[in-house]
Amino acid sequence: MQVSHAQFNIGQVVQHKHFGFRGVVFDIDFEYSLDEPWFQEACKAMASLGQPPIEKKQPFYHLLTDGSEHESYVSQQNLCAADNVAPVKHSGLEALFTLTDGQYIHRYSVN
Repeated sequence: MQVSHAQFNIGQVVQHKHFGFRGVVFDIDFEYSLDEPWFQEACKAMASLGQPPIEKKQPFYHLLTDGSEHESYVSQQNLCAADNVAPVKHSGLEALFTLTDGQYIHRYSVN
């Protein structure tokens, strides 16, 4: 399932397809870049839900997780665009984004 392009954008609100949490994308790795133990745990979690293995050669998204102080790292295959348009609550949002007309605009974007 090799995917060479990102389906989601920085500042976009996405939702985990299986766990339901939402988050704002703040960075993208175009293939898996964390350590192997984390990857194995993520694969076990997906297998416990009866889902296919996670592929390393696809975009992975760094998310500011809604209602949490944590960040999440999620494969593209496990994300979808969020239907819920309520503002995301995360203490790191204001440092990276401004909320303008319902859109998260990165403070350090190059125009």
